[in-house]
Amino acid sequence: MRTRALLVLLALLLVFPAAASAQLGVGAHVGTTGLAGNVALALGQSAQIRGSVGIMPIEPSWTISDIDVTAELPSSFIFAGIDFFPSGSGFRIGGGIMLKPDDPILTGELTGPVEIGDQTYTSNEVGTLTGTADMKEMAPYVMIGFGKHASAGIGLFLDLGAAFVGESVLSLESEGGTLSNNAQFQAELQREEADWQEKMDKFKIYPILNIGLRVGIG
Repeated sequence: MRTRALLVLLALLLVFPAAASAQLGVGAHVGTTGLAGNVALALGQSAQIRGSVGIMPIEPSWTISDIDVTAELPSSFIFAGIDFFPSGSGFRIGGGIMLKPDDPILTGELTGPVEIGDQTYTSNEVGTLTGTADMKEMAPYVMIGFGKHASAGIGLFLDLGAAFVGESVLSLESEGGTLSNNAQFQAELQREEADWQEKMDKFKIYPILNIGLRVGIG
């Protein structure tokens, strides 16, 4: 995945050969795409090529069908794209591709009786529920923001945007429960999987909100 992102950045450099003598910028950000490092190459005053690689240390949680679910998001996010500065100032618009090396994993921890499908089971009978969301590895993104990464000096920058990850296919499994291999329970688990899938179908867009610090070089 990282090799693919580097190839995309190389392709952009080949498209804009004049960028070889342009200013460079490096930075770091924190936000919905994790903790990331950034590198940017200015294309004059009106555009820049930018890439970032980040890790995701946060595991958000919410409730699905009265079950407390924790989401293990992709371990890293890789972005490669181009930004334009319409007015020549720090405001920018841009787009590119987002890549991820692995799929989100949802884990449901049970502390008491819970309804699975149309039946109620104890936590010992169910064990741990694990759902894997099969998502495409590459997604386009659009973004607006403030801050020229490759401009001289030190400054802050802000990213606001969305990556269009599309539909995902969820597979739900029970592990460690006394009924995990029971045929009737598995039938109810399939009904529960359909409920989780319905919730997942609402998340076709991944929000981008980052704030960071950049340093211009050159």
